Amino acid sequence: MGSHEQLTPSEKIQRLRTAANYTQLDLAEALGCTKSKVSRVENDKWGYSDEDIAAAKQFFGIDNAPLTDKELIDFKQRLYGWKNLIKNRQTEEARRYQSDLAVIKKLPFEPELSTLYRMFEIRLVLTEANVALAEEMLLSEAPLIEGASKENRHFFNYNMGSLYFWKWDFKTALQYYLNARSLEAYVLEKDASLDLNLAICYGMRGKYTLAIGTIEGVYDLFNYNKTSIMHTYVNSILAINYVRIGQVTRAKRLLDKSLSVTFGNEGKVQLGNALHNYGCACKKSKEYQEAISYFDQAFEYFETGDKFYMENMYWKIYCLIQLKDIPKVKVLLAKIRPLSEGNEHYLIIFESLSHLLTINDEASIDFIEKKTIPYLMEKYEYFRIFDYCDVLEKKFTIRINNGYKKRLLDLKEIILKITKEITFGEEVTFDEEKTCGHYIDTNDGS
Repeated sequence: MGSHEQLTPSEKIQRLRTAANYTQLDLAEALGCTKSKVSRVENDKWGYSDEDIAAAKQFFGIDNAPLTDKELIDFKQRLYGWKNLIKNRQTEEARRYQSDLAVIKKLPFEPELSTLYRMFEIRLVLTEANVALAEEMLLSEAPLIEGASKENRHFFNYNMGSLYFWKWDFKTALQYYLNARSLEAYVLEKDASLDLNLAICYGMRGKYTLAIGTIEGVYDLFNYNKTSIMHTYVNSILAINYVRIGQVTRAKRLLDKSLSVTFGNEGKVQLGNALHNYGCACKKSKEYQEAISYFDQAFEYFETGDKFYMENMYWKIYCLIQLKDIPKVKVLLAKIRPLSEGNEHYLIIFESLSHLLTINDEASIDFIEKKTIPYLMEKYEYFRIFDYCDVLEKKFTIRINNGYKKRLLDLKEIILKITKEITFGEEVTFDEEKTCGHYIDTNDGS
């Protein structure tokens, strides 16, 4: 599947005629000419006129197909325009344009453009959240993509990254996105959404500094419309990573920009996230009462029981624990438990919060040390781990003369390794034999 064959429009028409099992006479009648003219054209005596080409397109039912060099250039530009509609989530408009562009699949001599069309079609399917169909389409393309152009391999890797992104497999998504980035020089225009997705993957893998650097590198590409939902989303992603490395002032500055914009119903999740992240920024600077105020506002934009709601509730309860408002904590924990049923992640993290209430008990210390911290390390939730490490460090320091010295040293080693991962993007490995240790597969490839 290298570059398309350098055929003249007349040669392409001949290919179409033979593929459709039409005779030269059939084509001649459609063009309003003699069979001998068609024969002479196909024997390279001369070429078809523009009028002949237009008539041939109509005959084959491919009026919008690109046959001339200029048409090919224009068609590729249209394909990228279609891709931009998809990127901006204008899916209804993208579907309206699709039928005109699908004509490229009828041209057997344009394999690269046909593949490019399918790559963008898969992206549209993913944007519509039809993950199963997208996976089926990608599997059908996989055997052919190795011999494709670097441009098409870029988009294949991008789509594969997005597929695994949807599956919340950020390790695999990151590898495909990095492959796509290595081929980015071969595409017609840079797509900043690749860098945004890379940054989100870095953040979900605990590489917060790499996430920040990746977004900052293309920030101006998102800055074209400061009142857009996308710009608000980018600011919010960048801000939460600033929060995770302790740069709270920078985070709040970005979130202030996001919260100064008012959107309709389609932007409610973005505004909810901005409010939630502002609460996290206040929590990081130990402004717990102010943090709770932002979390309470964020609840207005989330559906009860969805991921955003559960995360918002977690941090609200955490702040209430810091304020020692135990009655409210107990009420909220009782409220959230039924919503956590069947979800291991939320069962563990909310149970961990309940153990903060009884942290002076050895059973609660053991749960956080042996269950909470290993689990959060496995999920790369380092920003959450530090809260629990801080609690254990204080407890171990107080009890250092009662056999806690080794446990304290092991805990400090974990903190140091996580700090390196956050700051430098280094892989964190843990000794299985350590009290807080938990084996993590380091075959990351990222």
